[in-house]
Amino acid sequence: MIMRHFFEAHTYQAVRSHPPTRALVPSRYWQVFGLTAILCLGFAAEGLALTTSRTALTFHAVQGGPNPYSQLLYVYRSGSTPATLTTSDNATWLWESPQTATIKTTSAKVIVNCPASGLGAGTYKANITIKMGTWGSKVVPVTLIVSPATVPPPSSSPPVTSTATLTWNAVTSTSVSGYKVYVGEAPHLYSRTVTVGKVTSSTVNSLTVGRMYYFAVTAYNSAGESTPSNEVSKTIQ
Repeated sequence: MIMRHFFEAHTYQAVRSHPPTRALVPSRYWQVFGLTAILCLGFAAEGLALTTSRTALTFHAVQGGPNPYSQLLYVYRSGSTPATLTTSDNATWLWESPQTATIKTTSAKVIVNCPASGLGAGTYKANITIKMGTWGSKVVPVTLIVSPATVPPPSSSPPVTSTATLTWNAVTSTSVSGYKVYVGEAPHLYSRTVTVGKVTSSTVNSLTVGRMYYFAVTAYNSAGESTPSNEVSKTIQ
């Protein structure tokens, strides 16, 4: 009611001091402009509220080997009104699901895969574009690292092997049942798991001389297993 009286008083004064046709146009123009500005600001705020659980994704694979494990990417927004979620990418080796879905909650799950079959060794980069409705948009960079295939030396004799010794700091924040050592020939792709008990060092054997190996350690108890430690690498001599 206050706003109505204000516009009526404003129009009345304008009519007395100016011709009616010139007084009414600015009043309506500013009313429409104010409404448009509010709507635009509301949509812009909704777009800025779109976030993801991870700002970038990295996959590791070995040339000629299996595809990397899929990774989860969660999308969050401030509102919960129904909206259309769409995902797209700019690479043939990248795939995400769902590509189109109706979201009625404040979050959504996107599964990202990297079918790396047929790719040569090297580092590949691409982007996933996630859109929520008309205004919300988020770009997530994706990196795929394909390591060269490990080819054993051409020899009829058995490969020469050696060992590598690892040490780590004990976990003190919770009860630990033991530790596991993970071993592989490519970053973050482990082909061997060695359970070593409640010790803080271990010697890994049967490692081929001349090859590079990658190692990580986890702690475990009845509740489950921790995330891997930082990865270390060593060329066996």
